[in-house]
Amino acid sequence: MPVLMVLSLLIQIAFVVHVIKTGREQMWIWIILFFPVVGCAVYFFLEVLPDLRRSHIGKNAATKVFKAIDPKRELKRLAKELAISDNVDNKVKLAESCVVEGLYDEAVNLYNNALTGVYKDDPDIMLGLATALFHQENYVQAKDTLKHLIEVNPEFKSQTGHLLFARTLEALQDSEVALEEYSILISYYSGYEAKCRYALLLKKLGYTEKANDLFKDILTRSQQVPKQFRKAQKQWIEIASQQLD
Repeated sequence: MPVLMVLSLLIQIAFVVHVIKTGREQMWIWIILFFPVVGCAVYFFLEVLPDLRRSHIGKNAATKVFKAIDPKRELKRLAKELAISDNVDNKVKLAESCVVEGLYDEAVNLYNNALTGVYKDDPDIMLGLATALFHQENYVQAKDTLKHLIEVNPEFKSQTGHLLFARTLEALQDSEVALEEYSILISYYSGYEAKCRYALLLKKLGYTEKANDLFKDILTRSQQVPKQFRKAQKQWIEIASQQLD
């Protein structure tokens, strides 16, 4: 069998597998099989290429390889950039990387140093600081930072910040107020994390029936969303399922 025919067949098989795994419309299978060259080309440009651009698969794959070889590689690069150019943007980038690596004390210091001059009330930097403080288990300061953030930036909206505030209240054992925040948050939060955390707290406080209703709602909704969204929310779907077993 000529090399080009073998290559064409392999590409067809790969694209058919891609259609099935990603939950694409089944009509693509027939287009790929009956129109090998044109079908594969059309499928690539309309379905595969946009995903590659959105997710930056190639870049992410390379990043994972480098991280496996040298886990602190990105941290070192950002530290060098800060040493060369001591500016707020570089401090924030390094602080974010420190949080990822679990270096919360360093992240707190970097965020505090970034909150100066025209950036002293920057909401994104303040949210980063509150996040680092939360992971540092400094819940009181995390709460104070979030409250100050809203005081000086009353128009700032962030579902991430709202979730962090609810989790901080929960960590401080201010459970009833945390429940109030969660109940507001789930009305607009885009994923299942807020609803799942709300349900877990309800169950912990003895509101079992209401908690189970929320867990069931997560499982019901998860069957009605695209496969990629379900994959992104896998952790919270699994927790909901386990809580109902």
